[in-house]
Amino acid sequence: MNRTITAALGIVLCAGLAACGTTRDKEGDLAQKTVEYKCGTGNGESLTAQYTFQGQEALGAKVIFGDQVVDLTRSTSSNADMVGNTFRGNGYTWTTDKFTYDTAGEANGTMLTQDAAAGQAGASQAGSATVLARECKAISAS
Repeated sequence: MNRTITAALGIVLCAGLAACGTTRDKEGDLAQKTVEYKCGTGNGESLTAQYTFQGQEALGAKVIFGDQVVDLTRSTSSNADMVGNTFRGNGYTWTTDKFTYDTAGEANGTMLTQDAAAGQAGASQAGSATVLARECKAISAS
């Protein structure tokens, strides 16, 4: 009897987890989209951003640049994204053109910056940041 209940519970849990995939059956579902960028001029450097969405709205981004992987949360306070989207976290800021789930692969990235650490050599003043990538053109989305 316990095995039957355990097996049935396992089947229900598996079905529930399968429903949590990245397909979007409903507007409120969570989904992910990965966008590849080329930054700078000429051949440029590659940058990848994996965005998490709820419906059409981006909630966060995992940015991969060089040997760095940074988890960022979309900033929506103090008009941070009036012109585009701004993602912040762990001392990094990633700004892009405004986009939704449907248009993420068409929106370019503006800039990836790293905040200067307090007392860091070369940091002339508090609040300064180092530009790691700029002018990032979206080249593909999946």
